[in-house]
Amino acid sequence: MSEPQDPQIRSLRRYNNLKLEIERLIDTLITPLTAEAEKDISCSFDLYLEGEELVVEMEVPGLEKEQLRIEGTDKFLEISGQKDTVKRKYKVCLGLERANGKFKKLIYIERSVNFQDARASLEDGVLTIRMPLVTEKRGKRLITIE
Repeated sequence: MSEPQDPQIRSLRRYNNLKLEIERLIDTLITPLTAEAEKDISCSFDLYLEGEELVVEMEVPGLEKEQLRIEGTDKFLEISGQKDTVKRKYKVCLGLERANGKFKKLIYIERSVNFQDARASLEDGVLTIRMPLVTEKRGKRLITIE
């Protein structure tokens, strides 16, 4: 696949790749060595501003809200959970391409947000987290899915 000619698109792609690598490195550093290894289950997300809120939309197909945990701390939003489609559906599995197991996604939040008033919803396999923007220091809070 050839590199796009538009320098802005190339810069944005490089920025996104660098950001993903930094998130992976931070995740590696903050995960205790004794913790059970978490699989690299790809959960694509979008991060955008809507009015006075920072919004994260993340694809989590097949998961129920009870299988997800969302925690906001300082400049990070951590979304973790467990996919166990094999255990709950199949007695004998003849092929498996979907990832299963524990997963964790660490998203760096560049803007100041109020985790205390954050809210989350899960609809049609898309997790939406809305965090009000603030100018004060952030705290720590477990965010429940409505």
